[in-house]
Amino acid sequence: MKKLIYFAIAALVPWSAIAQTNQELKWTITMKVVDEDGQPIEGANAAVGYGIAPGFLKPGQNNWGKVEGRTDTNGVFVASHSNTRTFSLGIQAEKDGYYKTRIEYGLTPYFNYNAANWNPTVTLVLKKIGKPIPMHAKRIDMEPPVDDKPVGYDLMVGDWVGPYGKGINTDIVFTREYHRKSLQDYDYKLTVSFPKADDGIQEFPVPYKNMEGSALRSLHEAPADGYQPQIVRLNVSHPGQKLILDYDENRVYFFRVRTVLDENGNVKSALYGKIYGDFMQFKYYLNPTPNDRNVEFDPKQNLVKGLKSGEGVDAP
Repeated sequence: MKKLIYFAIAALVPWSAIAQTNQELKWTITMKVVDEDGQPIEGANAAVGYGIAPGFLKPGQNNWGKVEGRTDTNGVFVASHSNTRTFSLGIQAEKDGYYKTRIEYGLTPYFNYNAANWNPTVTLVLKKIGKPIPMHAKRIDMEPPVDDKPVGYDLMVGDWVGPYGKGINTDIVFTREYHRKSLQDYDYKLTVSFPKADDGIQEFPVPYKNMEGSALRSLHEAPADGYQPQIVRLNVSHPGQKLILDYDENRVYFFRVRTVLDENGNVKSALYGKIYGDFMQFKYYLNPTPNDRNVEFDPKQNLVKGLKSGEGVDAP
């Protein structure tokens, strides 16, 4: 199992003062690990990571530690520890055949100790690994090459459509309108649309932050319908007015492109995919097989070639 890394939450008082406190405090986490049907998973590897305040470190000791074990027949694992003065716990479960799941749990500060908060029961859901497949996947962190003009992007090639790049087929269209008077006075509007009327996009709600929850943040399959022709994202700032910032790195989208209808108006052929993140900093995944809605990506089989540093995708 790889080393778990957990983020420490800044202390509200100096660590020296914490170290001088002799109060004995103990947190206890009861972890329940279940599958997507709510059934307990026995024998899952479970771990709870915690930070250690400098005043409690022993010579040569790391500033983090963890309690590890396996879930019982009821899918339960109990972990506890004392005198670390930690403010945040990293909770993780994994088992062969399932995607890893991890979350963070915040403790109240020791000087505002709350027994219920320090003795929680948390449930982690492990999603089964179904059929990971090769996909066109790429990390995007850039704006459209021009303003006030629609620009196409080719998801298979992984580039803007000519004359702005090497792309051939327009799968998604990005139109950016940006008018700035100063750093605090501007209007930004991004329209994400599609070249065909029956192509589209839809958002899928995810309860966890970007680095939490299941490694497979999406469903196993993209929905068959429910796609809308465009979405608009605004970022508006004017002195004396409330800031508008419609951006959320935790979003997950599904999309459908290259749609062909039959004579009755039903979908005859289409490509499906997903997006992790938000525009214009996101990761996209495209299944190249027509009518196959599977969106479980095998990171070892990326079909986009020639990716530069920072453009790779390793999440399923």
